[in-house]
Amino acid sequence: MVFGEHQMRAPNYALALALAEAGWNNSETARRINALSQERGHYGVAADRSRVSRWIRRGEKPRPPVPELLADLLTGHLHRPYTPGLLGIGPSHSVLIHLDPTEHRALTRNAAVAHLSTEQYAQVLLRLALTQRGEGRTGSRP
Repeated sequence: MVFGEHQMRAPNYALALALAEAGWNNSETARRINALSQERGHYGVAADRSRVSRWIRRGEKPRPPVPELLADLLTGHLHRPYTPGLLGIGPSHSVLIHLDPTEHRALTRNAAVAHLSTEQYAQVLLRLALTQRGEGRTGSRP
């Protein structure tokens, strides 16, 4: 989501938890991605520990084919299905919301009370509104 002029990014906790469960540090994760990419013929992939760190700490998203490679690696290692979406590294669908200053202050204040980033809080509000209308994750339309 974009608020005002700035895109806000939160740490990628889903990816951090999956990598921790796998027991992989950033260097090991990069090594495994690079090995699988070579094996599959993706010779332009060059992951390194600092890049993996940015995916986790800054919520940056790797370019294809890395999201699929990483999901495949974790699926094989942890023996349960992972997708780029579940790991928070899939394609994003941004929404631009224009708020007046009063609305933005209220959103920021409520997010702080809920111990969430402003973006996370806005996502919760949007999902709640869609669920109440019956349009949440079910894919139904009005």
